[in-house]
Amino acid sequence: MIDIASLVLGDFQDTIVAAFGSTFGWITGHIIVLLLVLSTLWIIQNRYHILNESGWGYSNIKDISVIILLTAVQYLVYVNLLGFPGAASLGISVAGTISLRWHILVLE
Repeated sequence: MIDIASLVLGDFQDTIVAAFGSTFGWITGHIIVLLLVLSTLWIIQNRYHILNESGWGYSNIKDISVIILLTAVQYLVYVNLLGFPGAASLGISVAGTISLRWHILVLE
């Protein structure tokens, strides 16, 4: 059997297989991947409705995207270049990004 779930879920798929057994773990992992794909497609198809009816505008989506991107870049620098642990790197990245955003908004 082709194991797409291991490619997408990584070590989480191994945990599912260890918990449920090889057959049911394979099925469960692939159901999770299928639900992720279907959810993504549903969001893409309804993106205009989401943008128009949610009360969020383009500026909010752009702001969230920049925050996520800055946090991810900082996390990668802390983990890969500086060798910090993952949880500490995530905390420092989130705090640094929120602090940077606050400084920009206050000084603007």
